[in-house]
Amino acid sequence: MMASSAPESTVRIAAVQAESAWLDLEAGVQKTCDIIKEAGEKGVDILGFPEVFIPGFPFKIYTSAPDEDFVLKYQKNSLVVGSPEYNRIRRAVKDAGIWAVIGFSERVGSTLFLSQSFINPNGDVVHHRRKLKPTHVERYLFGDGQAEDTKTCVTTEKGLTIGALNCWEHLQPLLRYHHYNQGVQVHIAAWPYLSPSGPGVPNSSASDMSGDVITRMLAIEGGAFAMACTAVITKEGSEIMGVPPSLGGTAAVPYEGGGFAAIYAPDGTKIAQAKDQFVEELVIADVDLDKIHRHKQMADCIGHYSRPDLFSLNVANEAMPRVKYSDDSHVPSVAARQLPLE
Repeated sequence: MMASSAPESTVRIAAVQAESAWLDLEAGVQKTCDIIKEAGEKGVDILGFPEVFIPGFPFKIYTSAPDEDFVLKYQKNSLVVGSPEYNRIRRAVKDAGIWAVIGFSERVGSTLFLSQSFINPNGDVVHHRRKLKPTHVERYLFGDGQAEDTKTCVTTEKGLTIGALNCWEHLQPLLRYHHYNQGVQVHIAAWPYLSPSGPGVPNSSASDMSGDVITRMLAIEGGAFAMACTAVITKEGSEIMGVPPSLGGTAAVPYEGGGFAAIYAPDGTKIAQAKDQFVEELVIADVDLDKIHRHKQMADCIGHYSRPDLFSLNVANEAMPRVKYSDDSHVPSVAARQLPLE
């Protein structure tokens, strides 16, 4: 049977707010699978996870000098695409019968990436992408995404377009415009845990800026439903991750809490949010996709409210493999190498 050309009008979406299983790959995979199972039981259609939920965001790199032992442990507990652990997550998505965008630290050899996998209800990896430019100190630990990672959206079997970006990719205006042009309707904004605005907290990276300003702006500008998916951290988690009780510096690093999961409508209305910054929960909303059309009647920045005759964007999207052979063959993308689930 052919997929419908138009999505169903109402969709149930959910943003994860949860604490990572810090530096523990096995426990992180199990917790991810448990969350996916819960989402399926609650009738969720689309589920979004925080940035590098596995094995947790390494804020230690912002609060101390480089630490080879910490990085080695982080490398060893990062997720390898195609590994048994990765395929357990795919199986959980299939069992739940949902769409999920999983955020994790991906290890390829000794190199790490801030990655997102789009997995469909059959457990297939429809798309896999890496953060194009790690932010600030992240560049010490993580590699850059490449041309194939400019693809930020996929379209479901029901004709709904799901998109995702990591953290401050939301502050790349040209990337956002390219994202909108791919037709995003439901957006996963993947964030780490962050402190709310206050004394000693850099306002630009505070949680209320990342949620109520940046994620909300994407919803309005792009005319999409946008989910802020966030981590939280406990005092015990901060001890494991080397986050000091007395903080300061270039990032809004909380010692405890830091969650700000919420869902925004295309007109900027906050339609769901977490109870507080400390709780673990699925933030769920039933959304009416017709609200996208209603919002874009006034301003569609990649439609009638654009001037491509004056302003246009060029995107280099041809994959450039690190090794290319004389017969033009090369190692395929990780999504292309996936094995079928039995």
